[in-house]
Amino acid sequence: MGRSAAFWATSLYRNPRQEPKATAPHKDLPPALAARFRRIREGLLKLPGVAEHVKYMGPSWHWTWEYVVGHRKLCWVHVLENGPAITFTIADSEEPKALALSRLPAAIGSAIRSAQRTGPVRWCALEVSDQKAADAFLSFVRRKLAWVVEETPAAAAGRRSLAS
Repeated sequence: MGRSAAFWATSLYRNPRQEPKATAPHKDLPPALAARFRRIREGLLKLPGVAEHVKYMGPSWHWTWEYVVGHRKLCWVHVLENGPAITFTIADSEEPKALALSRLPAAIGSAIRSAQRTGPVRWCALEVSDQKAADAFLSFVRRKLAWVVEETPAAAAGRRSLAS
């Protein structure tokens, strides 16, 4: 399911000429929402081989925090007035693995099932309503990272082991 124009209108960083610092949401969001963003950001950056890019992604997504391993995108974090939201993709080859996970958080399963498909990829939208949701996403994205590395050997080049 796609997100509405009203949803995107709440983006905290809309001006294409003013790139926010990677840590800007730490001070620009209210404390509880900033803590949620920080938890997601720091959790993603601790994953082996993951890089962060703050990019202007056009008039819908505005400024977005993009997380990649090699040339593969893991997810995008959107900073909104009511806190962070996440978009992640699931390739056809990853979808059955994801939905078969025991203890897959319901919100992530729902995001996958209701996602819009573009070619061989589903675009999944996840609201991060609390710290528990942030932790659930981080647990899931660790699995996704393992699949990405398994399917894309170039993504593994120069990365630490998942155990480190």
